[in-house]
Formats: sequence, C-alpha cells, structure tokens
Amino acid sequence: MAAIICRPSNRREKLAKRVKPPAVPGAVSNQTIDQALGAVADALLHEKKVLLTVHVNPDGDAFGCLIAMHRGLSQLGGDSAMYLSGADPVPPEYRFLKALGEVYRGSAPEDAADRTLVCLDCGNPERIGNEDLVKGAPRIINVDHHGDNTRFGDINLVVPASSTSEIVYFILRRMDVEITPEIAEALYAGILVDSGRFQYSDVTPTTFRVAADLVQSGADHTAIFRQVYENMPLAKARLLCLMLSTMTFRCDGRLAVGILDKEAFSQAGATGRLTEGLVDNLRAIEGVQVAALVYARPGETSEDGKPVFRVSLRSSSDEINVQRIAKRKNGGGHRQASGFTAEESPDEIVAFLEEQVCGDLARERDRLEHSA
Repeated sequence: MAAIICRPSNRREKLAKRVKPPAVPGAVSNQTIDQALGAVADALLHEKKVLLTVHVNPDGDAFGCLIAMHRGLSQLGGDSAMYLSGADPVPPEYRFLKALGEVYRGSAPEDAADRTLVCLDCGNPERIGNEDLVKGAPRIINVDHHGDNTRFGDINLVVPASSTSEIVYFILRRMDVEITPEIAEALYAGILVDSGRFQYSDVTPTTFRVAADLVQSGADHTAIFRQVYENMPLAKARLLCLMLSTMTFRCDGRLAVGILDKEAFSQAGATGRLTEGLVDNLRAIEGVQVAALVYARPGETSEDGKPVFRVSLRSSSDEINVQRIAKRKNGGGHRQASGFTAEESPDEIVAFLEEQVCGDLARERDRLEHSA
C-alpha cells in the first residue's frame, strides 16, 4: 500500500483550544511530568504538519506507538505521516498491525523539511538512522522512556515507564483522542513487548491499568499475544535450535550466551530480523541472570568490510544492569533489555561480557556482605 498522509479537519482546530486531561486510570500525578505531557499534547494539537518516526530496527513498542500516534493525530484531522529509515520487511510477529503498510520506508516524504519531526522511542538522534532528516527538521518533539535519552528535542517528554506506548497512551488521552480498537491494539502490543510480557521492573500498577483500559477499548489481548509469541516461522524455529546448540555458560552459570553466525542464518533459511525474542529462551534457563545472543545479520558489514556482530542482552535480576554494559560498547536500551553492535570476534565479545557480568555479580556480593 502506498504511504498515506492524513489532511486537517475542523475538529483539530476546536480541540487545540482545550487541552484537558480526561479522567484516566492511573493518570500521571507528578507535576513536572504532567507539565511536559501537557506541553507535548498542546504542541501536537497546534502543529500543521507532522512526521512521525522511531528507532532503526523497530520492535513492538516502536511499531505500536508509531501507529497509535499516527491514528490519533489523523483522528483529530492532523496532517501526519509515518517514516522508517530502514527498508527491511516487517518482522512476522508484527505484520498483524495493518497500518504499517502506510509507512514511508527508506526515503522520507518530499515535504519532510516542512514537517515537525516527532521522534518516538529514540534514545538519541543517531538511532533514527537519517542524519539529514534530523538536521533539516524545523522542530523536534522527543517522546521516550529510555533512561539514557539525550533530550535532543526542542520539546522533550522522557518518562520512566514500561514503554513509549504507555506514554503515548497518556498523550492521546490528554488530546481527547478516542482510543479505537486499532489504536488500542497497537498500544497494547507495544506495552506487551517492551515490558517483557509485563515482567520487567519498570512495570507499575499504572501499566496494568493502562493495559486494562486498552482491552476495554477493543484490544484483543489473547490474539495479540498469539500473533507476537505463538506465530513463529519455521525458519525462526530452526534459528532457535541452532542458537541453543551453541549455548555456553559463564560466571558459574549466571551468564548464558548463544551465537549465530552468517552460516547459521543460511542453514536455517532465515533473515536477520527473525532473531527477536530468541535471547529470552536463554534467560529462561534455571540459574541464569544474564542472557546474551551474539549474531551476525546476513549482508551486514562495517565500512571497511569487517564482520559486524549484534548483541542482545537480557537480565532477569536487578543486580545486573545490562543497559550499563551495553553503554560501554556505545549501545543502549533498558535496565533489563539492551543491546550493542561490535566489530570484535564472538570470542572477544563473550570475553567482554564475562568480565562485565562476573564483575557486577562480585560487586553485588561484596555489597550484600558489607550490609549484612
């Protein structure tokens, strides 16, 4: 489907005069956050033209908040367009989100320089994947939940939350957007994925209240779960088997590592986008506190032709902050789910991870002994 830009209507002009927070379950109470929330809602209601984007290699949260914000602005008559810098196919688990067929891929709209750039779920502008787009934007609105966000926007709403989708829910409510079944589906999918199926430490009672409201608004939580987690392509199942066959343990079994080289992808008949969620199978093993998947996406090399490995990190314990580990390799993410890219060999990457995880575990043991 060709990319769609939605044009203004009179309803938007009327709503711009009254940005009032409705009675929302678990509404944000912190005054500073509430002011920032109001500033973003007010700005979006007054913007003439908007271009929405998310980080490269988007996940469920990125896709979910992108669609929800676009549909919300469109509902109010906004001139909104969605853009992704990469042209990779949508991962199979997210293809049920039909609005992704309306996204500009690779090339931004011709009038991108005339549009306010709304960056969702991006910790820094480099994560958008289009430097010229960022430099040419007349104005940037930055909405995110990553703790290491660089506050690169003219307006920033960076809030500790389970997901950016949870934040976008409150923005849409503040703008008096009707949460339609399609918007509810997108937001619920985003929250489900980025919260680790509601298990990460940044999940709060508010997260569950938001999820409940989304279900009441039409999100089919059973169908969404099955689409995301129980709809695995055969090629991905083969990748899972190959990953498990390479599995090794370090740090007295607390660190589990799996490796997928390019030959593994060829053997499985899989693309690089089929790796999402595989690392969670390593974390689920008894005794494992940190899991890492080191993989080489087919066709991806550095500028000088060297192999590039991506590393997905997951933590099941507050003792280990994998965001901090990833940041040491210029990566990022969340405390319990992060990643980075490296040009070292898998053996060198594993040695780095072992040093970091074993060191963090030792420091935690020392802390507990001194506090006893």
